[in-house]
Amino acid sequence: MNKLTITKRIFTITAVLLMAANVLAQAPKKMSFQAVVRNSANSLVTNQRIGIQISILRGGATSPAVYIETQVSSTNSNGLLSLEIGAGAAVLGSFNTINWSDSSYFIKTEIDPSGGVTYTIIGVSQFMSVPYALYAESSGSSLPGPQGPIGATGLSGATGLVGADGTDGADGTDGVGGATGSAGADGTDGTDGADGADGATGLAGADGSAGSDGASGADGTDGATGSAGADGNDGTDGAAGADGNNGAAGSDGNDGADGTDGADGATGSAGATGPVGPAGA
Repeated sequence: MNKLTITKRIFTITAVLLMAANVLAQAPKKMSFQAVVRNSANSLVTNQRIGIQISILRGGATSPAVYIETQVSSTNSNGLLSLEIGAGAAVLGSFNTINWSDSSYFIKTEIDPSGGVTYTIIGVSQFMSVPYALYAESSGSSLPGPQGPIGATGLSGATGLVGADGTDGADGTDGVGGATGSAGADGTDGTDGADGADGATGLAGADGSAGSDGASGADGTDGATGSAGADGNDGTDGAAGADGNNGAAGSDGNDGADGTDGADGATGSAGATGPVGPAGA
């Protein structure tokens, strides 16, 4: 068996190509393929749909593909992905027409762990062997020839003699003079000399004219409030004011005491006789 380990980004896949002895010469030809898919924590990716693209490369790991197919399968509870190369949807070429005998071949697997076609796990590995039935058909023989005996190892040849040194060749002609080199860069400036001694003080110059007045300074802050002065003399009385409105009427006073009874009056004269009343019954 040929083991293939594929690693990229988030997921890791360990694949095993099964060179099954039951691959028949008659169509359809297929090749069993199994892979164990693990995530970045080395945990199995179980019971999940997996999208995969398989390419067969002729001649080298970066050579063009002679056959490409895509499939969608699922991992089992152990993270194992199983499928048959040659049974998928062909994208390029035909699996049945690959000539396994004319060159070395490589398998390129591209996997999308989400079941789509955004392949994030990519790996390439060489076929160290191919199914015998596939090789026999493409090589023109349906039966393998007998293996020949291993030949005996030949004797090592004797070490040859060291040849004599050859004569020195004639000196070559002088080469043409080289072109004049470019001018060198300017040298750096020398250091400054020490300062000379101070000269004698010159005569004082005439006084300059007076300068213009400067701008007024900002107002100072207010001083503290002074103490209160002595009370002044009383002023003259003012004129009398107008009369005020009459006040409201006062409430009634209490009733006076009852007066004494007057003297009895004189007896009046007798009144007229009244009419006779009706007769009795």
